[in-house]
Amino acid sequence: MASAAITSCYSTPLSIVSWNIAEAAPSFAAPCFDTRARDAPRLIRECILGSGRSSRPPDIIALQECPYPSFGTETFVEQGYVSAGGTTLSHCGYVDLLLKKQLAEKSRPISLDRNLSSVACRIALPNQTTISVSSSHLAPFKHGAGTRLRQCQNLSQNLKESLHESGNNMILLGDYNMRQSEDKAIENILGIDAWKAAGSNYRNKFTWDSF
Repeated sequence: MASAAITSCYSTPLSIVSWNIAEAAPSFAAPCFDTRARDAPRLIRECILGSGRSSRPPDIIALQECPYPSFGTETFVEQGYVSAGGTTLSHCGYVDLLLKKQLAEKSRPISLDRNLSSVACRIALPNQTTISVSSSHLAPFKHGAGTRLRQCQNLSQNLKESLHESGNNMILLGDYNMRQSEDKAIENILGIDAWKAAGSNYRNKFTWDSF
């Protein structure tokens, strides 16, 4: 799970969580497998929102590998979240993008290339800043590098077209399945990773390469 706070385009820090939830299925090595499988929605909700009263819930939740299309909505609707970009099927599970109701009321879905395993929306923030936000689950495996590159090119083009004259403010979330050798090519298209831009502090690593 990755999380970050963006301070430059919101009156208070914009809190974001992105998580590939692996079809909400616990590892077979996990203790109490049956109980954890049954309680997966609650456990995921508590992990993202925090179980303590002092925890500040995120404004945006990007999920990958949801077990079915309405999983995100069913899990977070009582906490005031709305599926803003719709859901789409990826190579494994569904991709979803959830916003707090207050943000969702100022958002609209973005039409994306049908070959993208992504959902996105455009949001008008209270300080008159407009941003495009996406949740993606890109092609898997090492041999999928070329496909991922094309997916990133299409995603960038779609999001920039949605902003028109409103600037170039994009927040790209999800599981990109990238290898470190792909960093430079992808960053030339989408920009530098948020953790790198924040100084690459290994004691506070909120995004990472899987391989």
